[in-house]
Amino acid sequence: MKQRIAALGIIAVAVLLMAAQCPILDNGDYEPPPDTTTDPTPTPAPVPPPTPELTPEPSAPCNCSGPDLNCSDFATHAEAQACYEYCKRLGYGDVFRLDGDDDGIACESLP
Repeated sequence: MKQRIAALGIIAVAVLLMAAQCPILDNGDYEPPPDTTTDPTPTPAPVPPPTPELTPEPSAPCNCSGPDLNCSDFATHAEAQACYEYCKRLGYGDVFRLDGDDDGIACESLP
């Protein structure tokens, strides 16, 4: 019987120690003790990914700043259209006036 009382006493002391480390919340639950196993070293701020550099196209279909080109300077409609779209994309617009009727199609008479 004395052993049981002693065991109950040890258990009671353990419960009291745990209760001291885990305060009771307003709703009656126990709040767990703070985690002391984590490293207190602050986590470094994330580094943003590098900004990709603009790489020039390997072979531009034409030089948008000159010399002046006409539809007769292109062998096919596809070549003229590539030049037209390339210059528009760079912000030059229809610099060579390859789209005579302003419908977005350059040198419509070419094959």
